[in-house]
Amino acid sequence: MRVIAIVRDGEQHPVWAIRLARTAHQIAADSTAPHPIGLLPQTERKLIAVTPENARLLAGEGEIEVTLEPVGGSTEPRPTGPVLFRASLKGSG
Repeated sequence: MRVIAIVRDGEQHPVWAIRLARTAHQIAADSTAPHPIGLLPQTERKLIAVTPENARLLAGEGEIEVTLEPVGGSTEPRPTGPVLFRASLKGSG
C-alpha cells in the first residue's frame, strides 16, 4: 500500500501515515511514533541492525529525527532529549 497522506500534529510532527490499497477498498493508518534505531557514531561509520519493522518504516516516507540523549541512551522507551537533526525520508522502498 502506498502512502497517500501524512497526518501531522500542531507542531508538524508526523503522527500517522495513511496508506491506500485501492483494489482492496481499504486504507491503513500506521502510527509514526518514535522507533529508536540505536546510537549514532561521533566519527567514522557504525553499522546498526534494525528490526524488519524499522527497515520497512525507513524505506517509506516520513521523517527521521536525531535527538541528544544521555550517555548510553534514553532510559525511557522513547527519546527524551532535544531534536538536533531532522531529515525527510524519500520512500526508497
